[in-house]
Amino acid sequence: MTRIGSWITFTFWIVLIQIFVLSYVEVGGYLSPYLYPLILILAPANFNRYGLLLLGGLLGLGIDFHEGSGGLHLMASSALAYGRSWMLNAVVPRAAEEQLPFAPQDLGLGKWLTLIFLSYGLHHVWLFLWASHDGHLWSLVVVRSLLNLVVSGALATAIAWFIPKSANG
Repeated sequence: MTRIGSWITFTFWIVLIQIFVLSYVEVGGYLSPYLYPLILILAPANFNRYGLLLLGGLLGLGIDFHEGSGGLHLMASSALAYGRSWMLNAVVPRAAEEQLPFAPQDLGLGKWLTLIFLSYGLHHVWLFLWASHDGHLWSLVVVRSLLNLVVSGALATAIAWFIPKSANG
């Protein structure tokens, strides 16, 4: 998204969906879809890096307060906010300078899935690694991260597909 007003409205609805619907979805203790990282992924490309880091921390803190997860989401969303500029630069190299849009319709499905895989991959591996409380259960962390990556990525793609194609993209 390139316009801040539409992104703020989008943020409001995503937070409501995450808190009132997706927070109550858990399948077998392994599958918990997270849509809120999409807010950080779709932030305008020229968004202040420190502002995005602060937003990621506050967003994660809010989810932590709601779910009682003790700072896990704060750490994961802060890591995503910190690494987002490099991931976005890897997929859409001149997004910030030229105000390029990067919704799925603008990027194409291949680049969009690459951006989602990188972003949600970082978020989920960080989240579930710390949630495991133990580093020796790597297979459990990997399986849980991949399962949630597929479900959260599909949900994020389905939601983001409703973002209209940019007029200049």
